[in-house]
Amino acid sequence: MRIGRILTLFLAGLLLTLPALPQRARAEASCRLDGATLGEGAQALFYSARWVHRGQSCEAVARPRRCDGGRISGDSHYTYRRCIELEEFLGVNVNRRPDQLDPALLARTGTDWIRASADVLRYTEPHHPGQKSQKWQLSDWSAYTAAAQDRSAILNLMWDFKELKERLPRPGSARESELFAFLDTRILDRLAPSVRIITTGNEPFVNTLEKDQKPDPAWGGAIPLVVFYQRVTEHVDSYLRQRGLRDRVDIYVGSFTRLHTQEMRAEPAARQLLAWAAGTDYVDGIDLHTHVQTLDQIDKTLAFVSKATDKPVIVTELSFIWRMRKALREGDRLGRDFAARWGRDPNRLTHAYLICDIFGLQPGCAGRKVSQAEWDDFFRTRDWYIDHFLLRSEEIFRRYGVRGASFGLEQSRPGPEQIALDSRPWYLGFLFSPAAVLPGPGGEVPANYQYLDDFLAIQAARRAAR
Repeated sequence: MRIGRILTLFLAGLLLTLPALPQRARAEASCRLDGATLGEGAQALFYSARWVHRGQSCEAVARPRRCDGGRISGDSHYTYRRCIELEEFLGVNVNRRPDQLDPALLARTGTDWIRASADVLRYTEPHHPGQKSQKWQLSDWSAYTAAAQDRSAILNLMWDFKELKERLPRPGSARESELFAFLDTRILDRLAPSVRIITTGNEPFVNTLEKDQKPDPAWGGAIPLVVFYQRVTEHVDSYLRQRGLRDRVDIYVGSFTRLHTQEMRAEPAARQLLAWAAGTDYVDGIDLHTHVQTLDQIDKTLAFVSKATDKPVIVTELSFIWRMRKALREGDRLGRDFAARWGRDPNRLTHAYLICDIFGLQPGCAGRKVSQAEWDDFFRTRDWYIDHFLLRSEEIFRRYGVRGASFGLEQSRPGPEQIALDSRPWYLGFLFSPAAVLPGPGGEVPANYQYLDDFLAIQAARRAAR
């Protein structure tokens, strides 16, 4: 009798516990896809693309998927938890000078986008004593994060191993681990929450030693440049996922340069890195720098890239810097008409006019800023100046569906190393020219010839098209 009672109690207890077993199993059975976690029986929208072009809808590439038994049911082509409808933008670029993001200048541009590049190796002061300078301090990025509160921000990670004459770090090496840890704790922890796009490089083919751009037997025949930038990109993707930021930040690969030349197009490292970026799911787009001699070279660059990938393209730097340098090196002179209006020597070399008469960067040169009228007339009378460069570049960008571009914000006074004829005259191509031109009547920072007017016209046209 006692045994029967015990058995009855045991069976009753067993029956009470049976309904709980499936519930526990359901609670433990969850599904993960593209950084999202779904509980058993939960359903969510997933997308077949991370992005669609302006005018298209993410709804058209969305389908619900459900977590059943620890596996996600539904069409396996719909693997992305997030989709964005790409807007077209025109932003300002301050390169390695985030401190230049002055609120008053930004307000005058009307832009919703900013871009800067973090020179990672330059910030690792303990490894490179002597490089320390106030303008490279991380505290300068407060202007960037402040500007990013009301705007979308792009961050390029610059790895200038060439400047330090340093080989790229081997995968898994102590040097690579050290750099990635520094990137995470000192740069990304501070800046990633503020950004919309991270480009994991900045002109890799300019900033890498030549020997690291070729297949290397010590790397198993791989090209060190390609391997390093793949690993940086993978690392950034992992970082963003671990911190719950991946849904907010796009990852681009670049910035590719000189793709208008047959030489660069044929370069195995360039082709491999571009192909890898085009075929890797967690890479959202391609970043280009189009520094050219002619507008046709911008067209050639975009024609080449559009055949290599259908992913979005941004152009974070553009100029006709090579055309300017060529003119200065070939002895461009001020000329009779310009010189007569401004009391100058018509045979004065343009290079001497800039570095001596305006910037005073050579012994015996007084240097003085000129009026807005003289500065404008100087460019207007140069036969090498590409008239309305920004407007005409914009026409090409729209033809190829470029997502967006950024242009230099503010001219800095060039240093002695930047004025040599073999150097690139970056100081000529910005929206504002305070280093060369006198302030306006109300003390305002002077605009550069055509650039700001073109920039504002493009902004207005885009707002009207929305």
